[in-house]
Amino acid sequence: MKKILLISVAAFCLLIGSAKGQSIDLDKQMGAENSKAVETQMGIYDDEEMTAYFNKVGQKLVSHLENPLFKYQFKIVPDMSPNAFALPGGYIYITTGILPLLKSEDELAGIIGHEIIHSNNRHSIKQMKKSIVPHILEIPGNLVGVISKPVGDLVNAPIKVSNSLLLSSYSRKFETEADDYGVRLAAKAGYDPTTLPDVLKRMNEAIEVLTGNKEEKSYFSDHPYTPNRIENLNKQFKEITIVPSKNISPNFLYEFDGVMFGDSPSKGVVRDNEFLHPDLNFYIQFPEKWTVDNQSDAVNAYQPDGKAAASLTIESEGLTPKEAGEKFLEKIDSKFKSNITYAKEYVVNGKKGFLISFVEESKHAKMYAYILWLPQGNKVFKLLGVAPIEYQSDLEESAASLRVLTKKEKSSIKENYISVVKAKKGETIKQLSKRTGNKLLLELTAVANDHTLSDKLKGGELIKIVLDKPYVAKSRSILIL
Repeated sequence: MKKILLISVAAFCLLIGSAKGQSIDLDKQMGAENSKAVETQMGIYDDEEMTAYFNKVGQKLVSHLENPLFKYQFKIVPDMSPNAFALPGGYIYITTGILPLLKSEDELAGIIGHEIIHSNNRHSIKQMKKSIVPHILEIPGNLVGVISKPVGDLVNAPIKVSNSLLLSSYSRKFETEADDYGVRLAAKAGYDPTTLPDVLKRMNEAIEVLTGNKEEKSYFSDHPYTPNRIENLNKQFKEITIVPSKNISPNFLYEFDGVMFGDSPSKGVVRDNEFLHPDLNFYIQFPEKWTVDNQSDAVNAYQPDGKAAASLTIESEGLTPKEAGEKFLEKIDSKFKSNITYAKEYVVNGKKGFLISFVEESKHAKMYAYILWLPQGNKVFKLLGVAPIEYQSDLEESAASLRVLTKKEKSSIKENYISVVKAKKGETIKQLSKRTGNKLLLELTAVANDHTLSDKLKGGELIKIVLDKPYVAKSRSILIL
């Protein structure tokens, strides 16, 4: 499975300079810190019934651990990728993107058991000793010399945060260990672990459909090749005694009927280079072909070659644009103020904001940067931009595009959810999808239901699809960097 881990420099240095034996206090500390980062940047799916069910399956597995090191927590994150991951200290997550790929509680238990072993055997902590350090988006100039370091950190924080959570693979050794002990844990809890290869195969096929890339075996990869994992698991099953117990859910597939699929519109919606936020009621357009990275507390965008970036947050201190700008100016070291090219009220689309812009000569290019505070409704937005001087007009056009959503834009925002439907005898996935209004890719629908596109379905067969419905905006507060 993939892991998600936010590594602090202090904790990393502590590990490098420490002895082999580590107190689990470090796991608890890092788990608590990173769980907050997951909630902030990915969000938590707020469905009490689904979360309670997930937790019951997880706790059933934990109760059969010989030596549980932590108090385990199980949560669901709204994310399109079919994934499950563990943080140090007993924090276990699955995504809404993996839910359609599961066909039984046994498969879910196999996935959770794998992640419990990652956490209980402290794989993240052990792997950190191998110099796994997060990469951040590095922009030429990076505002060095423009403003003092504390303020520079503040300006760059939203740009860095998009990459501070990184998806990376455990080593082959740790993945194999989690597979081996995970299926044994599932068997102890009364689940059938022989179902795990089926869901691993589905996950692999789903990722291939989503990315367009086939998994290839490589001796230089630190992640085990899926067919090899399945072969190893099948060997393990010969040594495992399964004592079946009653499942928590009597009808597993219907547990997910109506559950949200993929990303939540409450975090905002990315459409190419556009960003629409229904709950906060705003729209912004970034330069064409820029990558837009949506987080729960910021929307970041950057040019493909990484030379330019922009980030939008909300001013958290309840200040007017002018007050926020002037407060920022107070923090700038006087010796750098000569780099300021503009620092006063600035009108955008009839709204009076406050703009501070900088120009700096770096070794690579003449850099332009700006911070714009702009009122919108009852909020003040803060837009940061950094780029070589030739991209100045692109950044200014992004600032000018900030506005409230139109009625048409609001009504176009949909929420996807899983639905379980019955097939008609002899119809194909394509025919069923057309009849039911399925929004999931045909190839993914086939993978999720263990079919090919040419298969003839059995009458009454339960098929998982994805439907959509208009999203109802909710007023909410968000954390601000």
